[in-house]
Amino acid sequence: MKEYIQKTLIERGYPEKQADSVVSNLLEIDQTLQKGLLLWLENQEETDYQIEGFKLSELKRKFDMTYPAALLTIDWLIKEPETAIKGINRGIR
Repeated sequence: MKEYIQKTLIERGYPEKQADSVVSNLLEIDQTLQKGLLLWLENQEETDYQIEGFKLSELKRKFDMTYPAALLTIDWLIKEPETAIKGINRGIR
């Protein structure tokens, strides 16, 4: 699975080093987000999630994120809501 995710990220424009670090995080995303990741990997279908008042699609747009980056931000909101909310409100990049 790791190689598949890494290969897909690189094919979709991620530099190799960035893909290496992102793949490790994607492998550990919350169970509730895994289906969205798989759909994106298979056919670039983007599932929208809303956690703690933040929508994935809005994070993508506001911070010019890729789908995997926004998915990891939603994962952060699930795992560390207080820290994540502060970071997002400060304007994460």
